[in-house]
Amino acid sequence: MGMSHTVGAVRVAAASIVAAAGTASAAGPDPVELSIDINKAEVFGVTSLGVVTDTIPDRGPVSRDECQLVNTYASETFFGGEYLVQAGFVEDEIMAASYTLPASVFPIRVDLIEAMLGTGGTNVETTTEWTILVWEGTPSTGTLVGSYSSDDVILPHVVIPPGPPQAVNLAFSIDPGDPEQIFITNTGGSNTFSIGLRIDNHNQQTGNGCFTPPAQNANAFPLTDNSGVASQTGNWISAIDCGAFGCPPGWSTFQSFPALCTPSGDWMLQATWTSFTCEAQTGACCIDGECFDLTAVECATNGGVYEGDGTDCVTFSCPIPTGACCLSNGNCIELTEDECNIIAGTWQGADSECNGALCPIGAACLPDGSCIENVTELEAEAMGGIFLGVGSTCLDADCPQPTGACCITTTANCLILSEESCDLIPDAVWLGIDTICDGDGDGEPDGSCMPPDDCVADVNGDGMLSPTDFTAWVGAYNNNDPECDQNADGSCTPTDFSAWVGNYNAGC
Repeated sequence: MGMSHTVGAVRVAAASIVAAAGTASAAGPDPVELSIDINKAEVFGVTSLGVVTDTIPDRGPVSRDECQLVNTYASETFFGGEYLVQAGFVEDEIMAASYTLPASVFPIRVDLIEAMLGTGGTNVETTTEWTILVWEGTPSTGTLVGSYSSDDVILPHVVIPPGPPQAVNLAFSIDPGDPEQIFITNTGGSNTFSIGLRIDNHNQQTGNGCFTPPAQNANAFPLTDNSGVASQTGNWISAIDCGAFGCPPGWSTFQSFPALCTPSGDWMLQATWTSFTCEAQTGACCIDGECFDLTAVECATNGGVYEGDGTDCVTFSCPIPTGACCLSNGNCIELTEDECNIIAGTWQGADSECNGALCPIGAACLPDGSCIENVTELEAEAMGGIFLGVGSTCLDADCPQPTGACCITTTANCLILSEESCDLIPDAVWLGIDTICDGDGDGEPDGSCMPPDDCVADVNGDGMLSPTDFTAWVGAYNNNDPECDQNADGSCTPTDFSAWVGNYNAGC
C-alpha cells in the first residue's frame, strides 16, 4: 500500500557526498563533517495531518495486547548531545536506516519517525523542504509504503533561525485520526522495515551539488552521532550521480559505500513502532557478553541473543564473545577483548573475524603531501597514496610534497616547485598541484607565467576577484566556454577547477 501526502510525485533519488568548498576537486569523496555539541535540541513535532507541536507525541499502544518499542543505531539522544553535521549532503539525497525484527512481532504499525537536522552556525534563517519515507524491507529492494513531503500548507518545512550551531528533531508521527496508517505486514518475509529522510530543497544550493556543497553558513543538514558507526549494514545512503568524479550513485549501505564517501557516525534516525503480537515474557538476553532480563523483542532490538522465555540472568551465564584482534605487525588472531588487551592488540568488536584485509594497516602518503594512519594498502591505493608498510606511522614519515607552477609576479618567470619552496621566494605565488609554467596559454610548458596584469581567475572580467568569479567559472564550464580553461590544456575538465583555485588564491 503506497500512501503519500506530497505536493508532487514521490522521488526516490540518489546521493553523493561532495568535497568541502575551497578544495581543488569536483565531487570529491570526503564527507564534509562539522562537529557540534548541543545542550538542547529543539523538537519540531508534526503529525501526518499537519498538527504541529514542540513536544514528541505519545502515540502509545491502543490496547494491552500491543507493545510499543523503539529502534535506532544512534548512540546520542534526540534531545541534545555531540553530533556531526553532514554538510556535504545535497538535494535529493536520502539518509535511511533498516531494522530487522523477530518474525513473531509482525504485523507492526509505524507510529513515529525522528530525524535530526542541524547547522554548523549560520548567518541567515534556513528553510529545509523534506520528505519522510517508510519501506517494507530495505530501501534498495523493499516496497515504499509511506511518503510524506513538506509543502508548507499541510506539512510545514523545517525552519532554523540564524546563529550558532543548532539541532532540530523532526519528530514526524502518524496521526491517530489519519485513515492511512502505516502497517508493515512482512509480506516478503524479510523481517525488515526501513525509514528515511530526503532533502527535497535546501535553503540555498547552487547547481546540483556535484562541484561544490551547499553553503555551510546558509543551510541545515542531516546529523549523525559522533561515536563511530554501530551498524555498517543498517545505515543507508542514496547518492546523486556525479559521474566518474563522484561517489557511487544509488542506494548503498555504509558497508558497501567507499570508506572516504561514508559518514563516520550513525544517522540520527529513530523509529517507534507498535507490535500487535507482543510477547510480554522475558528471558536472559546476552549483549556483548553481558546478561540482561528482556523480552525477545527488546533483546533483538538491542542486538542481543535471546536465551528463551523463562530464563534469567541469575541462573544463566553469557559466553564471553571473541573477535578479531589486530596486532601492531599486521597479524590477526580471534580473542576475547580482555585477551586482546593483554597482548596490546586492537580489538575489532564482538564476532568480528580475521579476513585478511582487516588488520594489515599502516601509514600512507597522500597525493597532497599529507600523511594518514591506520589504513590498509588497498585503501591507500584507492586514495592515490603510497603505503608505507604494515605498522608504519606518520611520526617519521617523509611524504613527498606535490609540485606545481611557482610564478614570480614581477618578472613572469616560472619554476616548478613545491608550495613550501615557492613561499620562500619574494613576489612568488604557487598556482596549485600539477600546474605548469605556460605563459602563452598554449597548453605546453614554456618556463614563464601569464603577464602580471593578466588575471585569469577574473572569469567575469569585472577587474576584481570575488566569489562571483566562481559562479562565472561554473557557467563557463557548463557551456564549455574557453573562459573555464584555467590550466590552458585546450578543454574544459574538472582539473580546471584546481587551476582556478590556484589562480584565485594567487590574487593575480
